[in-house]
Amino acid sequence: MPKLPKSVVIEGRRFPTWALGTNARKQLINLNQVEAHIEELKVRLAYQSSVRQLCQAQLREALPQPVARCPKQGKSTLRIRYFWHIVPKAFAEATLPSDPSKLDLHTINASNLYRAGDRVLLYVKGYGAVGWGEVQDDASTVQQYLSLRRCVPSLSAALPASALKPYALRHPTRVTQRLPVGANVDGVLKALAFIPLESE
Repeated sequence: MPKLPKSVVIEGRRFPTWALGTNARKQLINLNQVEAHIEELKVRLAYQSSVRQLCQAQLREALPQPVARCPKQGKSTLRIRYFWHIVPKAFAEATLPSDPSKLDLHTINASNLYRAGDRVLLYVKGYGAVGWGEVQDDASTVQQYLSLRRCVPSLSAALPASALKPYALRHPTRVTQRLPVGANVDGVLKALAFIPLESE
């Protein structure tokens, strides 16, 4: 049996080894062996940690330098979005005859609803589509405006809801509503373009 110290401290109490029984002496030896093994493992772990850090440093030196990616040049990849936007009849009656080329979005309660490049088709309930335009940012302010591409001369010249079915469209049910992907939007825009600018 390995040689034991004259006394040991167990759970805060000191015991003379001569006072320990045979079983207690055996367990004390086992405990000492386990603690010695733990200390050995700690030394090994410290060594392996230092080796790991060294390998990481060497790996960083061996890796090629990162190359800064240049932003791709060319047109934006954002798809053009198309929306219905319902405008009040009174507003249309006051605005359409003048055929404006620029319409502030806040005048039709459309501020912050769209992004630059969106195409908005104006619609008046009971009459139909009365025009369309492209949303653009005002360089001098933080507001947006609708650059009108086409506008009918009067409500009587609007493209009615009954004429939208061939283009896989139906009249909007909300103030702003995105057009479905499968809709023939170009067909609607062409139909508006064929409406005479002056009412007959």
